Parts: sequence; C-alpha cells; structure tokens
Amino acid sequence: MGSPSFGPAVSAPGASCRLKPSPTAHALRLDALQVRDLAALHAVLDQLPEPPWDVEVHGDDLHLLETLRAANFAPYCSGTLFARPAEGLIAPRTPGIEIVAYDNGWAEAFTRAEHDAMEGLAAYGELGSPSGYEWGAGQGSFRIARTPSGELVGFAHADLPDGMIDWCGVVPAFRGKGIGRQLLAAVAEDVVSQRGTHLLAFAEDGTNAAGFLTRLGFRPKGRRTLMIARAGDTPGTDTAGT
Repeated sequence: MGSPSFGPAVSAPGASCRLKPSPTAHALRLDALQVRDLAALHAVLDQLPEPPWDVEVHGDDLHLLETLRAANFAPYCSGTLFARPAEGLIAPRTPGIEIVAYDNGWAEAFTRAEHDAMEGLAAYGELGSPSGYEWGAGQGSFRIARTPSGELVGFAHADLPDGMIDWCGVVPAFRGKGIGRQLLAAVAEDVVSQRGTHLLAFAEDGTNAAGFLTRLGFRPKGRRTLMIARAGDTPGTDTAGT
C-alpha cells in the first residue's frame, strides 16, 4: 500500500497500461488500460504474471467493460469518484480524539478497527483481512484517530501528492462525531505540503460515503467500475468480432 508504485508500461499493438499494486484488491492493477479489441487485450495479458489482475473502468467506457468481460474479468465494485480542492478543508477538533501519523507497531489494533469499519464493503471483501494496509506507515499520507486510552477508532490513507484517498473508515461506535472529517482534513494538509492540489475519493454504491463526501465539499466526477480476473480464472480467448 502507499504512494503509487508504478511498474513498467506494458504495451502491444492496440493496447497499453501501466502496472501498480491495486489499492482495493489483492491484485495487480492495470492502470490507465486502453485496448482496441480483445486480441489486443490478450497480447497485454500474455506479458503479465499470473492473475489476479484488476482494472478501474470509467463509467462511460462501455467498450472496455465489454472487452474485459469477454476476457473473463468480473465486476466486484461500482461507485462514484468525488473530488475537491485540498486547501480549505477545515475540521473542528473532536474532544477526546487525537489524529496522528500511523505507525506499523499498531498493526494488530489497526486490523481490528479496519474490520469493524470496513466490513461489508466490496473492496474490503476483495482485500480480505489483514488487508496489507497495516504495514503502510511512511507510505503516502496515513493518519489514524485514537482515544486517550490508545484505542484506534478511525483511519485514512491517501497517495501523495495526487491526493487519492484509497482507504478510509471510522468504527461504527465513533461515527457521527466528526472524526472522518478530521482525518480527511489531516490528509489534506499532507497533500498540500507535497504541492498537491486536490483530494479524490471513491464512494462505493450502497454506502453512506457519497453523502459524507458531499457534506465535505466533494463533487462527483464520474462513475467507476472495478473489474477483476481472479487467480485460477482463464482469460477468455474468443476473439470473434474483433
């Protein structure tokens, strides 16, 4: 986890992408994937290590969605991407809550809080527990909320400097107290300090995330669908019509 660790560009006639670890699945992310047809997609996939692989598809890219489906990729999550300027996100202090940088020594406590905060989310279902974020100290902006007794009750992680918030949650017993806002305000400070300009966040369908982000001044930027080819899946090879 952490700031984007982009691997090599992979290309073939009619297709290209860049590789990085997926922030929402135990998979290799095919970032900025472009394909002309199914044959071109297979020419790229043939150059990769074994799956799982995943792809973030813009909502209006029906061609890419159908091409991925033909290669046995399946949707595992859908939602809306939101954005707002990083500057100007102010949050009043919640009494009894401290916002600090994450330390890997809190891995066990983080894993417990993560389960309570993220259970039921499609992305958490793909990552599983432990997710890998528990070892993310020092990578990007990683802030946690804790009580005076040291209980970890919320967390937010974002890439720097691009401000993509890829993991954020508050345990149910502490929601509605302004902790999520405090966490994102702290992340925003880190983004600005690295000369980033915006925060971006993905709101999964069927959750309260869209309303929460809207209240913080985020605005929708478009639909997204996350597609995955899991380990053991055989990519489709029918190139008819391509």
